[in-house]
Amino acid sequence: MHASSQYDVQSVNVSGALRDVEFAGQTIRTGYFKQPVGTNVSVYRLGLEGDVQADRTVHGGADKAVYFYPHEHYAGWEVLLGSGPLPAGSFGENITTNGLTEEDVCIGDVLRIGSALLQVTQPRSPCYKLQIKFQRPDIVALFVRRGLPGWYASVLREGSLGPGDVIEVVSRAPERISVADIWKYSFGMGTDADMQRQMMELTALPMFWKRRIAQLPINEFA
Repeated sequence: MHASSQYDVQSVNVSGALRDVEFAGQTIRTGYFKQPVGTNVSVYRLGLEGDVQADRTVHGGADKAVYFYPHEHYAGWEVLLGSGPLPAGSFGENITTNGLTEEDVCIGDVLRIGSALLQVTQPRSPCYKLQIKFQRPDIVALFVRRGLPGWYASVLREGSLGPGDVIEVVSRAPERISVADIWKYSFGMGTDADMQRQMMELTALPMFWKRRIAQLPINEFA
């Protein structure tokens, strides 16, 4: 992380209620569509006050309680999609950040925002909900290709947070394996046996990613 940087919350975004949308001839109920809120919200073990998910087995839950996405990525997406300005929360994130990226935060890092403590757990693995949001069949492939997934965090201490709050890095995981590292290696860009072992030993990294990493080819010349 850049020691001189200031990290803060650009926007806090919640779904408010589930929405029924048509997709591929089916009606899908989803909490993907987030709207910015102007006040502090409570942070609970399974997520933010007012944020709902249709299926916590794949979205939300203890290891994916709060989803972060950097505001810095928005300009590139607006150009790529030809969309014009995108409102905060467009990628389904609960917290739109300033000053932090996937290269900066590592698995196991602990962040204090407002009175809540959160721990970085994993990158966001994209799904078809992006297609519903952007009405583009290629959006998941674009998301993977760009390699800018954002990250999920678990809640270590419940509290409250709001837009404009400072994001304080309380502690940094000693392994220093970033969200970007996990993303790159899990999508087949190769790793060495030592790095693979370190990733497998990350306490905060959920089993989904460990199973994926265990199947990666080892680059003997790394």
